[in-house]
Amino acid sequence: MITLGSEWTEWDLHFHTPSSYDYGDKSITNHEIIEYMHKNGISVFAITDHHIIDVNRYKELTEIAKDYNITVLPGIEFLSDSRGKDPIHFIGIFSETSDIDYIWGQLKNKSELHRIDLEMLKFNEVYCPIIQTAKLVRELGGITTIHAGGKSGTIENITNSLPHNIAQKKDIFKVIDIFELGKEEDRDGYINHVFPALGKKAPLIICSDNHNVKKYSRKQKLWIKGKPNFSGLKYALNEPDERFYIGAEPAVISRTKNNKTKYINKLIINRIGNYDKDNIWFENIEIPLNNELISIIGHKGNGKSAISDIIALCADAEHSLDYIFLNKNKFQKKGLADRFQAQVEFASGKRTELKTLFEQVDDTQERLVRYLPQSYFEKVCNEIGKVESFRKEIEKVVFQYIPIHSKLNKENFEDLIEFKKDTVSHDINRLRNKIEEKNSEIISLENILDPTNIKNLASKEKIKRDEIASHNTLKPSDVPNPALNGNADHTKKNEALVSLKDEKEKIDKEIKELNSISSDSSIVIEELSGLMNSLKSKIKELEEIIHDGSEITNKVDININDIIKFNFNESLLEDKINEKRLAIIEITKTMTLDEDYKIKPYEDLNIESKRAKKQFEIDEITSSLGDEQKNYEKYLRESKEWQDKLDELYGDSEKPDSLNHILEKQKYINNEAKSKLSKLRNERIELTLEIYDKMTEVKNIYDEIKTEIDTKLTYSNFSGLTIASAFHVPHDLSQLILKNVRQNRIGSFYGTDDGNKILTQELLSITNWDERASIKTFLENVIDYLENDRRTPGSNQETYIGDIVKNREDIYNLLFSLEYINPHYDLRHNGKNLEQLSPGEKGALLLVFYLVLDKEDIPLIIDQPEDNLDNNSVATLLVPFIKEAKKKRQIIIVTHNPNLAVVSDSEQIIKVKLDKENGNTFSLEAGGIEDEIIKDSIIDVLEGTIPAFSLRKNKYSI
Repeated sequence: MITLGSEWTEWDLHFHTPSSYDYGDKSITNHEIIEYMHKNGISVFAITDHHIIDVNRYKELTEIAKDYNITVLPGIEFLSDSRGKDPIHFIGIFSETSDIDYIWGQLKNKSELHRIDLEMLKFNEVYCPIIQTAKLVRELGGITTIHAGGKSGTIENITNSLPHNIAQKKDIFKVIDIFELGKEEDRDGYINHVFPALGKKAPLIICSDNHNVKKYSRKQKLWIKGKPNFSGLKYALNEPDERFYIGAEPAVISRTKNNKTKYINKLIINRIGNYDKDNIWFENIEIPLNNELISIIGHKGNGKSAISDIIALCADAEHSLDYIFLNKNKFQKKGLADRFQAQVEFASGKRTELKTLFEQVDDTQERLVRYLPQSYFEKVCNEIGKVESFRKEIEKVVFQYIPIHSKLNKENFEDLIEFKKDTVSHDINRLRNKIEEKNSEIISLENILDPTNIKNLASKEKIKRDEIASHNTLKPSDVPNPALNGNADHTKKNEALVSLKDEKEKIDKEIKELNSISSDSSIVIEELSGLMNSLKSKIKELEEIIHDGSEITNKVDININDIIKFNFNESLLEDKINEKRLAIIEITKTMTLDEDYKIKPYEDLNIESKRAKKQFEIDEITSSLGDEQKNYEKYLRESKEWQDKLDELYGDSEKPDSLNHILEKQKYINNEAKSKLSKLRNERIELTLEIYDKMTEVKNIYDEIKTEIDTKLTYSNFSGLTIASAFHVPHDLSQLILKNVRQNRIGSFYGTDDGNKILTQELLSITNWDERASIKTFLENVIDYLENDRRTPGSNQETYIGDIVKNREDIYNLLFSLEYINPHYDLRHNGKNLEQLSPGEKGALLLVFYLVLDKEDIPLIIDQPEDNLDNNSVATLLVPFIKEAKKKRQIIIVTHNPNLAVVSDSEQIIKVKLDKENGNTFSLEAGGIEDEIIKDSIIDVLEGTIPAFSLRKNKYSI
């Protein structure tokens, strides 16, 4: 048996024939009754004449109805003794397969109806007790309906004014299956007040109560979903909300009519080429598919996933690498797949292109179904790294909630966010460049504060002081000036030497100043050149922005040149650079010694030649001196050399390796370096927080988009499920940090496992990436842990960060750039984010997410989701949302869980089987749960046979 299972059809469960004493036109024939019911689209109707079952008429109507595919149910309408001002009407309805002669005989003999013949009473003069008669109807295999609401003969005739009346009503409700309303407006009262008070739900129907088929009319149509017979009706009683509908037509019918390309009618699989008795597999297979919930069941290894995979292949669905059956290591590996071809047909009549089962999904094609293969589902739920994949799935659905005008012509969420990020990316890059510059300054300061450097400076100071002490022992002994003895010649030469030396000293000073000017000019040239290059780069960037921006402003008739104007006078910088270069050239010329400086006039010499000439003159006079004068001059020269060397050893703060330079460094370390390092680190943190603020602007986009989703979740009644826009860091952030840490050095992160544990538990796990202050604390703590051994609480053993970190530039640029932080959507359950959820919890959330939030209306196919979930999660979480989701899209579930197939109220059950003894011949049965053959299959496959089910039930009830 292969059918579509439970479908919506029009029913009328309260219909009279001329056999009723008050019928309008007794001349109407049975043929006319069936023709009029067919004309009005009725698939099933119940004959409910007053206090009688006309067996002969019923049998004739049944035979006539077969030619019209109409089911006629036998029934009877009773008047009750429980009444106020009017008798209450209730109805018994029986199966079309029942022994109607026997039923009518039992009713006549065991109810008050026997009085009609016994006492010669009229039909409307006998009243049947509701509870007793309804129980009799049930004993005979029937069901009961009762007039309710504003309908005549309603149960509301029993008022609520007396306690015993209320008690009587409750007793009546226990034996009633369906409430027949007089008008649609009465529904709300029963749903909102009556049923909650009773603690039970029952179907609500509106029927014609027709007494003249030629004037057939209904206040509203009644639709029932199920097999169009009594077994379908009885099964529908289990789902009063989902299988009964009062109105023009159920939503699924309208939805299918208007979206025929979104509903699959059937799957077709055929063999290609010659027959192979050892590999029969799919031979002329056609599987019709219901428009609502389809459950594919079967024993393990019997081809359940084959059906879902083949549909997905034909529809170019995603996650093809995770297909179970159509896998390169399974069916496709055996060289069988290319012998079969398949296609799906949609409600529109259009079919997909024929594909061999060896073909691959065409990623360039629009997918026609959404598919969650079992393997993909397991990976997403079990692998930590797949959290990112999970988030990508979330973003796909979130994108559906963005208004068309807000999508900015972008095709997916990622492109939209990247487009939005461009507005702040320039600022973020600028800040990151500043952080890199700041990191270089910080590293230089840390190097200065390196304990090794401090010890080295102390060692240098000692050596320098030793050198000075040793040098002091070499000070020349005093020699008297012979000129003081009154020798006129000595005096004259001495005066000439003093004058020449003074003049040379002035020249030396001037040369020193020129060298300084030349050095300063070289520095300025480099600075101006760097500035000019930076300006050129920025101007080029700005010109590109203006060029691109003009395309935008032109759309709104604005000339971008009216928005921004700038003038870059490059020549001013070039002129100044050239001026400095010429000055250096001129200075260089004055420093070149003339070959003939000795004979040239002094006034014509450059400054270097003048100095050389003065030195030549000094040397001439010195050579003419006597021995005493020469000794004195030698003393002066050696004294000066000694003093110059002493001055060089002491030096100043600018002279490298001099004592004063060393002392200045030590003074800087002791008095300023630490505070400056602290200041630079604070400035770095502030730059990082500016980046965070800019990134928050992007995250705000996420917040704006999720407003509608929040509303949807609020109405979903899924307790604890929320969607958050939050900052996330990669799960391996600890490894990214520690790869630059020497974990074999004593410190906070000593030891591979212990260090990772400390970083994760004490720093990363307690950081709230959505809080500015928390990120500031995290960054400060990382530096603190690198500079102190924090393994023992309260410990303050300092560690030098340069010894602990392999490459400070890399780790600083990583930490303070915040490149590892990105905004994402995160499904949360009871406050726990994805990383904190168990595989089962993630599985439940993923499914609820698709069932509740996914706006797509293409078919949703899920392969065995229960493998990651416990039965309680299936029953309490998934079932309600599957039942809700099938109201908006076609759903196909491959399952071996009875809660999914039965409790979710599948409209169609498809049981598949592979006969492995006969070439893996594939076969199937398909129908509704109310079909006996399908019911048996469900019990056999999902419940493990009736004895096993009964044994479990008995054990539970002990």
